[in-house]
Amino acid sequence: MRIDGAPMELSASPKADGARIDQVARQLEGQFAQMLVKSMRDASFGDSLFPGENQTFRDLYDQQLAKALTEGRGLGLAPMIARQLSRQSGTQAEAAPALDTTLPANARPGPTRAAAAALAYTRDGGALAAAPPDIDRALDLIAGRDTSTAAASSEASASPLDALVQRLMAGPQAAVASASPTASAQAAAEAASGFAPRSPEQFVASIWHHAQGAARELGVDARALVAQAALETGWGRKQIQRQGGGEANNLFGIKATGWKGERATSGTHEYVGGVRVNQTADFRAYASPAESFADYVRMLKSNPRYRQALESGGNVRQFAQALQNAGYATDPSYAAKITAIAHGPTIGRAVQAIAGVAARTGAAATGAGTAVADAASALARGGFDAAFRR
Repeated sequence: MRIDGAPMELSASPKADGARIDQVARQLEGQFAQMLVKSMRDASFGDSLFPGENQTFRDLYDQQLAKALTEGRGLGLAPMIARQLSRQSGTQAEAAPALDTTLPANARPGPTRAAAAALAYTRDGGALAAAPPDIDRALDLIAGRDTSTAAASSEASASPLDALVQRLMAGPQAAVASASPTASAQAAAEAASGFAPRSPEQFVASIWHHAQGAARELGVDARALVAQAALETGWGRKQIQRQGGGEANNLFGIKATGWKGERATSGTHEYVGGVRVNQTADFRAYASPAESFADYVRMLKSNPRYRQALESGGNVRQFAQALQNAGYATDPSYAAKITAIAHGPTIGRAVQAIAGVAARTGAAATGAGTAVADAASALARGGFDAAFRR
């Protein structure tokens, strides 16, 4: 009797299909996101505001952050991984749609994309005057400038990651705000001394306590005032000069129309019919940055055309857009630039440094402890959504 010695297959190899490949690709993208967050965490110097943070809550937060990064369209890696796996397995994968990198005309991204725009926009140290029209239009979209739909707020249209950025930024700001004005000024001065001379971060730290006081009087976000001052002065590097020498301390580009005090003549530019025109004008001169902020507050509160700006509350985009609509500046991208700078990384770094100094000196211990307790409690109750979407 002849016995066939061919091997017998006990179980059929599972056949790869499109659904399984897509699932594996999603899992690999999730692993990459976790590695990305971990690498960013390892590369940082730790949290200067909360050095004794709970490791368990931080790990849970990082996991939820990685999950949020890969939801929806994700990072765009899953389609590429799926195509590679399909070629290796010989499976005909379904045609994946091309990654859409365009922004619709009515897109209004939140602070996450605005921060990326501000990073590129301010990389040259604040050379804002020579921005070409295409950059202005890009910032206009990125910052969410849309005059046709003013009813919806930027928070309502923000993505979960945008909400996370807003939540993270609220911590340091709240901690600094909880300190007394004297302690806050001391913390800002110490933080400013830690930055390079004439750097954008040093400029932000040097005027932050003035911006906080003015913001409290106006009922707006201090970041909006700092961003406007940065835009008007090129992060403090292009301030208006007095004829006899020295800075005029005019942080907001207020002209000397009807002004009885000291003046300074300087070159400037205006947009006439959408075309930039160089001009020479007289501007108000002040003895100190504090006087500049005080005069700015008086002007906005006493002029009825800025009423809508003062009613914007903490919404930076609406405040900047209301200023532009009221004729504060002729630059058609004025509001978009302020919004992008306010949500950008430069102000964030400066505020974080001030908060770190305040925490070390004990000036903001109560505010910092409350912020940690609130975040931890929300995370324990409802996870990521409850902690970062409220």
